[in-house]
Amino acid sequence: MSEDPRDDPRWEQVRAAASRPVPTPPGLVERVLRSVGGVRGKHTTPPLDLPSAGGKTQVSERALVLMTRKLAAGIGRDLGGVHVSAVALEDDVLQVLVTVRFGVEAAVAELLRYRVSAALTGQLGTTPPAINVHVVDVHPD
Repeated sequence: MSEDPRDDPRWEQVRAAASRPVPTPPGLVERVLRSVGGVRGKHTTPPLDLPSAGGKTQVSERALVLMTRKLAAGIGRDLGGVHVSAVALEDDVLQVLVTVRFGVEAAVAELLRYRVSAALTGQLGTTPPAINVHVVDVHPD
């Protein structure tokens, strides 16, 4: 039987951080809602043109967001303790929001970013848009 990580004395640091009010980053709610709307097919945008060896590769925002979410979720599971909360494309940058299990180092965000970028490159056959990974929450299990 495993111990509850909330009993770990280091959890006090998380509680202290959680007690401080943190404003929602500008545009976050809009990005998430736009992403959800795009995934559900509620809006369409012109395809993105990604440079490739053959000239350009076109991909819809919806397809890119769904592909990124699926790849990031799988990579997060493989890394352990990383859950993808949302993915959105904002100003031609993929924004990946994740929660991590307590005890997982925040540096996992950079590893996830690198692996998602490599996986997208393999899927698209070209370099994907820039990717930002944001750790937005910590959970106990």
